[in-house]
Amino acid sequence: MIATQERPVSQRAELGKPPLPREHGAWGILLIPFATAAGVSGVFDWKVALLLGAVLSFYLARASFLKNDLKWTITLLAVCAGLVLLLLIGARLWWLAAFGAVAAPLAFRKTERSVPAQLLAVAGLTLTAPAAWYAATGRLDSKALWLWLLNVLYFGGGVFYVKMHVAAAIRRKPLGSWREKMALGAGTLLYYTGALVCLGVLAAANAVPAVALIAFAPVAARAAAGVGRLSPTLRIKRLGWTEVAYSIVFAVGLIALLRASGWGG
Repeated sequence: MIATQERPVSQRAELGKPPLPREHGAWGILLIPFATAAGVSGVFDWKVALLLGAVLSFYLARASFLKNDLKWTITLLAVCAGLVLLLLIGARLWWLAAFGAVAAPLAFRKTERSVPAQLLAVAGLTLTAPAAWYAATGRLDSKALWLWLLNVLYFGGGVFYVKMHVAAAIRRKPLGSWREKMALGAGTLLYYTGALVCLGVLAAANAVPAVALIAFAPVAARAAAGVGRLSPTLRIKRLGWTEVAYSIVFAVGLIALLRASGWGG
């Protein structure tokens, strides 16, 4: 018998499918501020398109990193860096490097569920608003700041609203009195009251048009009604998709109202 030695079959390292973030709420917090800034500016050109590609690849890289998928993390970060480099060199949007420096330490850290950590995450994700405004207009001015703040105020409310419903579900017993419901909903109601007061101050100072308050009206009314309807039954997927739907209404309303007021680019 002649002994034969089998040669090892070389296998190509395949990337496979990239890990996708499952939190559809986080997708909304990332992309809706971007859409509001682009919509208010009235510009969607190659610079905005490249920035959108960079934002998406960076966000997917974060998901890959959190799932310990090194190959996709490196690949997606390389794509992001290449797109940003085109914007830096081709459009001289140098401040995008500063946005990346701020976003990176916020993105590549463990997910935490505390209110301060989630509000910090909202502040980081909504940086897509001033970044998109900068790419669309070439200006990093006060409007970029106010667009960011409007989105932070909006999405920050969602943190309190969702936690309120989770707290009601944890109790596992019917909420029979207004006192019980108000105890659970106090943080949410205080947040929206403070947000509306803040918007009123900004409008009085002519930082943002007063019509911006209208864009917050549906979600503020929803928060008040939500306190009255609190129950231990929690349909988390339904709650999440409802948040997305309200966010879209907010974005469309804000774009229309700000452009109608002449505040756009």
